[in-house]
Amino acid sequence: MFKKRASAYLVGAFLLSTLVFIPSTSYAAVPTPQFSLTASASKISGTSWTNDGSAGGVATLSSYAATPVYPVFQASDTSVALNAAAGTSQYITGVAGSTSGVTAITFEIVMKIPAAQANSGSTGMVLGWDGSYYDIWMQNNNSIGFNTGNSDVYGITTTSYLDTFRTYTFVMSVGDKSDAGEQRIYIDGVKQNPPYSFLSGTASASAQKNFHAGGNFNIGRYGSQNNFPGSFNIRSFKLWLSNIGDAAVTESYSSQFKPTSHILALSSGLTTAVYRTVSTIRSTSDVDGKVTFFFNGKRIPSCVNIQTQNKVASCTWKPAAVGTNKITAQIVAPGGSLATSIFNITVAARSGRR
Repeated sequence: MFKKRASAYLVGAFLLSTLVFIPSTSYAAVPTPQFSLTASASKISGTSWTNDGSAGGVATLSSYAATPVYPVFQASDTSVALNAAAGTSQYITGVAGSTSGVTAITFEIVMKIPAAQANSGSTGMVLGWDGSYYDIWMQNNNSIGFNTGNSDVYGITTTSYLDTFRTYTFVMSVGDKSDAGEQRIYIDGVKQNPPYSFLSGTASASAQKNFHAGGNFNIGRYGSQNNFPGSFNIRSFKLWLSNIGDAAVTESYSSQFKPTSHILALSSGLTTAVYRTVSTIRSTSDVDGKVTFFFNGKRIPSCVNIQTQNKVASCTWKPAAVGTNKITAQIVAPGGSLATSIFNITVAARSGRR
């Protein structure tokens, strides 16, 4: 009898010690952007859009139409729509701070480009700078890239990306830098290998490659000029006053899919199971990823790296210990990993057990 109690004590101590084992995944740090806008009802008030970056102030939702209709947050697709209707002439302005000594900037925008521009026919502005011809331009509804006011679009085709939300990241550089060597375009965190193509024109005006000294930028119109409004829906926008590099661009994209909620339950909604009898456990998160389930701190062999379907992962298992036991799970997604809280489950002995 004494030996059995000692054995049970040792097993219990072992389970408690292994309960804390849930592997974590480390990710590279992304620099804090100067400017960061996220489309949500809590971030937009009237014509002010809260900047979550390191620079102070807010972005301003504007319109230069004779009868202004200002951009607003739309809950239907969690975005701010610019110029969805012709003649609205909508744009956004912000101030990222001094660009003195800045030789390159990185900006990331999560947006949906429609198959047809509502206002300008075949053209539309994404990002421009006050007093500068250096900008990001959409052309012929099938391309996007760098423009210097020289009838040029140096970039990539977008035919396969239209009408869906994608993450576009651009590195813009100043001065007499070669297009192939210094400018970069990324789609969903993946660098599009340069050299790119001149989709309009044959040369860039290198002398035009500069930013506004005070960091005044415009989203949706050509610099500080009231023309060439771009039609697109924005979910987020980030601006760094440097080239943050390939790894940080990829990680910033992936961070969009970082799980922030993760709960665990028996699929039946019960908190009890039966020893050596099949039960189903269910993980629910706010992103899709791969889930590993743990029983008393140990991985359940048949429940490792289960791919979620519509953010839910399920696994069947047979409890191997009677009494109060603990279940946890960990989801690993592109943006990070998150463990559930401990789910206590009472495992009953099978009926008729001798």
